[in-house]
Amino acid sequence: MTPAAHLLSGYLAGKGAPAGKAGRRRVLAAALIGSIAPDLDVVPGLLGGWAGAGLHRGATHSFVGAAILAWLIAALLGRKERPLRLPLFLAAWLGVLTHIFWDWLNPWGVIALWPWPHSFRGNLVHEADLYIMAILLLAAALAWRGKSKAAVAALAISLPVYLAVQWRWRDRARELAAVELSGRRLGVYPTSDLRCGWVVLSADDSGLSAGCVAGPRAKHLRPLYHAIPGNDFFVQASERSPGVQEFRRKIPFPFAEVRQEAKGGATVFWRDLRIACLEGPTSDPAGLQVKLDAAGRILGERHHWWLRLW
Repeated sequence: MTPAAHLLSGYLAGKGAPAGKAGRRRVLAAALIGSIAPDLDVVPGLLGGWAGAGLHRGATHSFVGAAILAWLIAALLGRKERPLRLPLFLAAWLGVLTHIFWDWLNPWGVIALWPWPHSFRGNLVHEADLYIMAILLLAAALAWRGKSKAAVAALAISLPVYLAVQWRWRDRARELAAVELSGRRLGVYPTSDLRCGWVVLSADDSGLSAGCVAGPRAKHLRPLYHAIPGNDFFVQASERSPGVQEFRRKIPFPFAEVRQEAKGGATVFWRDLRIACLEGPTSDPAGLQVKLDAAGRILGERHHWWLRLW
């Protein structure tokens, strides 16, 4: 989820956590820090390119990581006041768990049982889902006004209902995909676009396509995006890169675009169809960019992450 959604969840966790002698403000601070702390693992990706981005949603998004982060936060906020560390630990731990929960619900998932490398993915909501944001904002506003029971009721009623709608919407997307795209490799993913809640991605030898599913009762897929992947000399040359090889293994629907450069060279853009179909026209698309000279030698690589910090 976005940082704003995580912080709203942290606020709710802090309001519900026992404060004791630690004080409500300090407990709230612990929960808020905990709710955003797992995303410290984005720093390697922002600074270290594709290799660093692979660390995101790993150890810090696990149950082991939750306990370690909560302990560190409690130690920081409790300092020498040892009796206060337990309520601070519990608040921070609840904050981290809300983060793991929301990130588990989206298609990217989390490695919750780290160091076991299996990724758990709910694939029910996009990380920038506006309806989830609205539900959290309503509950936080009620909690802020001192209406804790109403806040709990708002979450307990609206969240399961919305997730049930998303479940049905996903099932409908799969049904349409099975009928209209039979024989193609398929994937169904949520989006943050209110006009197109789910997309169906597909691929075969003719290319890659994305279709929009406008609602749980949609009767047809609406064409959204089509890509014919490049497979020329420069694309094949870029595939010698270990980063490109890993990108192709990890990304379900990868494809390459080639842009010719001066002096006969080229830049190969390795893109993820899940991102490309919603990204729109751009001169700097998200993905792995490989710069080559005219002889096909790799001159450099750059990873433009899809991640947004707002």
